[in-house]
Amino acid sequence: MRFRVHSRKILAVLDTAIGTLLCASVALILALLFHQTRLEVTLPLICLAVVVSVAARFGVATGILGSVGSALLLAYFVYAPQYSLRIVSHDARANLSWLLLGGISLSFLFTPRRVEPTKEPEKNRVPED
Repeated sequence: MRFRVHSRKILAVLDTAIGTLLCASVALILALLFHQTRLEVTLPLICLAVVVSVAARFGVATGILGSVGSALLLAYFVYAPQYSLRIVSHDARANLSWLLLGGISLSFLFTPRRVEPTKEPEKNRVPED
């Protein structure tokens, strides 16, 4: 049974959702596993690497949404006070700021350009013999 493809926009939204959920799930797993260890400081860097690799595959929107989602999950589950989006530590706030800044900017840098086919104008076409 084959499904009809209604639009390229639906596929683009689906790709963005899959990539964003992938970033968020990796951030959530890392946050729950390493929230009381010394890796707490490096969690934003690990999430940044995941965001950049996912953005290289799924696009800029995925990188932006993935970095925002990862930062929110890390703020909620890892940094004190836990289970709150408020962050007391200046270092933790700076780490999450670097995650957001790096995730958004590197998403634009590492996303490949998609070349869309263009139609050649009629007047510039070479006549066939």
